[in-house]
Amino acid sequence: MKVSRRTSNILLAIGLLMLVLWIPRAFTWYVNDLQGSTYLALIHLPIIPISLAIGGYLTYLGIKGRRATRQTL
Repeated sequence: MKVSRRTSNILLAIGLLMLVLWIPRAFTWYVNDLQGSTYLALIHLPIIPISLAIGGYLTYLGIKGRRATRQTL
């Protein structure tokens, strides 16, 4: 499957945005939710690693796509 440079840039931007938003949220979860309500901690526990994994994968795809489009030009 071919990915354009524009699509690669969009994937990279969305992936980086997800990482920028969810990494501080993970620290907030660790500091606040674990000391507060156990219910909130259990709700956010699966959301944080899944979102970080998706953000990391989108960033990887964006970087890989940018490298591929640079080589073909």
